[in-house]
Amino acid sequence: MSQRIDRQQMFETFRANHRDPRNLAMHVAGFWLIARAVKRLFTGHVFAAAVNLGAGLALLAGGHQIEGSDPFSVFRQARQQQRSGDGQRVGV
Repeated sequence: MSQRIDRQQMFETFRANHRDPRNLAMHVAGFWLIARAVKRLFTGHVFAAAVNLGAGLALLAGGHQIEGSDPFSVFRQARQQQRSGDGQRVGV
């Protein structure tokens, strides 16, 4: 059994889950809001950071709802590949 994660398969899964342009646009806006949340957290604006983080995560999840795909499928796939190994730590 392989000890490594099949990166090509994970990349193909990622590409399959990000084909709709609306999903990609929502991801861009969502990641921008998350980056803004981190900036606001470091400047001491905790409430604004929480609002931006929540809105950013909602956009990411909403994009996958539009796409009709699982937002965490790549992570689940990596975990399954790790479990199918011989129990040793998987090198990434």
